[in-house]
Amino acid sequence: MTLLENIESKNLIVPIAELKQDRNLLKEIQIQLERLGFYPYQTNEDPDGIYGPRTTSAIDQFCESVYLNCFDTGIYGPSFATALMTAKPNETKIPTWWDGGTKNELAAAVAKEGRNQGISDRNVFAYIMATIQHETAHTYRPIAEYGGPSKWYAPFYGRGYTQLTHEFNYIAYSKKLGIDLVKNMKRVMEPDISLFIIIDGMKNGVFTTLPIGKYINNQKVDFLNARRVINGTDKMNLIASYAKQWQKTTIF
Repeated sequence: MTLLENIESKNLIVPIAELKQDRNLLKEIQIQLERLGFYPYQTNEDPDGIYGPRTTSAIDQFCESVYLNCFDTGIYGPSFATALMTAKPNETKIPTWWDGGTKNELAAAVAKEGRNQGISDRNVFAYIMATIQHETAHTYRPIAEYGGPSKWYAPFYGRGYTQLTHEFNYIAYSKKLGIDLVKNMKRVMEPDISLFIIIDGMKNGVFTTLPIGKYINNQKVDFLNARRVINGTDKMNLIASYAKQWQKTTIF
């Protein structure tokens, strides 16, 4: 019997102070959080059983997604264990609270969803907004690529905040979200789906294999080369200038 199963079957209560010290239990929790997409492994040591910022954020995001108030009470018990073991990945990812809005509302949504996905760097948010500004032709809403049906890669032409293109990307996000975006390509135009895709894709290097953290991190802010995360060096100077403007906002 696992430690989580033990908590569930015996109706045990684990105060936050005990949870922080129980590395074996934390490892089990991290494994489940990784399965659900809240705690992507970053090193060979993961799961590490350490109650650090990533684990804290991941547990908080999970509890919010299944309407548990463990962070408010500081108590983890059978309800938490059951939810963690039985939740399905595709039930917890799409930010269904987002249905579109003004550019400033979008900036706030980018920051919220970015934090949900484990990003805290406001410079990353600035560059994501600069990318959206360019990719959506300053409309700040999901759009379809101009002349898309005539592109050689049609019908998988650009859609959304980041102009998702090519069948392999539609397949990748179909698997990640549990939605058949190959048969339902227009769903990429839905604001909540599109918001998840641009943040997840830039964070994890889905589009070009290069993650945004390679260019924007604690050591540097390279708005110029960050364009390689999306599309090589195309319009890199222009988009960097947008990012510098978004860097000044107080919304993030």
